[in-house]
Amino acid sequence: MPEFIRVDDTRPVCKHLRTKALHAYGQNTHDAFHTSRSSSYQCLRTCFVTGPDEGLAVPESCQPGRGCFESR
Repeated sequence: MPEFIRVDDTRPVCKHLRTKALHAYGQNTHDAFHTSRSSSYQCLRTCFVTGPDEGLAVPESCQPGRGCFESR
């Protein structure tokens, strides 16, 4: 795994949030926790850039308290 990837298991991330980096390196890439300008995100529930509640599918928004959030 590249050294630039920082794993932060203390932060929640919705199990439906995906980015291309997750397919390349796995679920613990830094892009799962911090929005990256080089990654595009999508929700697996909608297969689009917004979630079921029409809010953006980005790490900072896909957190506990959001109606569609499910912990991984």
